[in-house]
Amino acid sequence: MRYYLSLIIGILFWSSSFIASKIAYTSFSPLVVCMFRFVISSVLMSIIGIAAKKERPSNHDLKYIVLSAIAGITFYFAIENIGLSLTTASNASLIGAAYPVMTILVGICVYRMRISGRTMLGIIIAIIGVYILTAKSTESIEGAWRGDVLLILDGFLWGFYNFLTQSISKECDTYTISWYQMVAGCICFIPLLFLQKPVIQNVSFSSVAAILYLSAACTIAASFLYNYGLRGVSAKTAVSLMNLMPVFGLFFSATILHETIALKQILGGLIVLFGVFLSGGSGEV
Repeated sequence: MRYYLSLIIGILFWSSSFIASKIAYTSFSPLVVCMFRFVISSVLMSIIGIAAKKERPSNHDLKYIVLSAIAGITFYFAIENIGLSLTTASNASLIGAAYPVMTILVGICVYRMRISGRTMLGIIIAIIGVYILTAKSTESIEGAWRGDVLLILDGFLWGFYNFLTQSISKECDTYTISWYQMVAGCICFIPLLFLQKPVIQNVSFSSVAAILYLSAACTIAASFLYNYGLRGVSAKTAVSLMNLMPVFGLFFSATILHETIALKQILGGLIVLFGVFLSGGSGEV
């Protein structure tokens, strides 16, 4: 039971990251939020890694760690934060549910992965769900479609991150991979700060607390809890539990940010989840 509980709490932390980011945006621009999150997480993970005397990865592994960090941390979080600032947290949560299917599409187009007819049908259904989610309606906030498109593109980056991380040898332990990815992603992120004028204004306790929460809970604790849960629960079961993310995301969006959840979002989200279930899309391909 403790493994299931660990997984669920980790997923809950991940699903709340959109809400914490929205709160942080009240004082900091999206890329500044991203940078603070990386710096704090890198420092904390470095302290733990050095104290635990973790070994340095091989040159072969370092190459894939840096490449995966650029795709899955530097660009992924930069695009996610800019996209999230343009759309709603509820839409971001539901679009994120389609990321496993987008990983499969990366596998098909780039890595020549073969799939079954059922998986292809699931992909098509998930794409229809994403279209329903992102189609313009009178309920959409102005410019939200731009944020939705950026978050969809982010899903493909997440796919590349999965494949690049899988290229790292089994000799390199999970914590060391996460630690080096975080530090490399943080360093590579610095040039991206010039893409958007840094804004720090009306700094409040809630916005600072949100950044600390993003660093400690959504980045470090969530990864620890998820990896711990995988020790006692099969990967397939863990991936199935990931479907709780949009459910938690919608709940937090409605209760904390007081966002209105439209019928179109619920319908689109259910179609996406059904497509992901049908395709068996787990991101572990």
